[in-house]
Amino acid sequence: MNQFKSSWEFAFSNWKYFLALGLPLIVIESLSAFLIMPLGEMTQPEDFVGFFESNGLIIGLVTITGLVLQISLIGGLWVSYMAIDSKQDINPINALQAGLTKFFPIAGAYILVAIASAFGFLLLILPGIYLTARFSLYAAHIMFEDSKVFESIGASWEKTDEHGSRLFMFTLIFVLLILFSVLIVSNIVPAGYAQAVINSSIEYAMTIPLGYIYFTLYKSIKTN
Repeated sequence: MNQFKSSWEFAFSNWKYFLALGLPLIVIESLSAFLIMPLGEMTQPEDFVGFFESNGLIIGLVTITGLVLQISLIGGLWVSYMAIDSKQDINPINALQAGLTKFFPIAGAYILVAIASAFGFLLLILPGIYLTARFSLYAAHIMFEDSKVFESIGASWEKTDEHGSRLFMFTLIFVLLILFSVLIVSNIVPAGYAQAVINSSIEYAMTIPLGYIYFTLYKSIKTN
């Protein structure tokens, strides 16, 4: 479990940088969750129609902005891991810009991986976590090796073959940590924007060390 410990040490050592990197997405995701919160209290079809007629434009703009930031952050995280691990200077804006330059291949691969993982989650949940772990290196191949969508997904599946069980365990641990933390917050903090911000922050905070575990695997594979 040395990787688990070192991943958290890395995250804590660079928490200010990663906070600045993820803050735009945290704000947008929290706003999106807050905007659609009234839907949970609606029961009639006409209520849903009226809600989207009144709020459809702002929800659409927030959703599109969130998607752009999310895809940029996926690439930006890998660039950040590499730069920090190599003792190079990089600022969050440049990292996000680097992710944005590969927006379409990352978005394409992300959608395909999300569909495959979602299918696995529908089966027995655990297959979805396993697939998520096996496809975890696709963004690295896009950012560092300029791979195409299917090429990056295939490369991730192939190179994680010998490490599948270990990656599955790490991913499962972090998924459980996220679910447990969100459950506690949801029972302590009243529903609203504050709860949405905290839950989004928790999800992002857990992503940093888990992503670093994926990065160290990618780096070790490339070195060997």
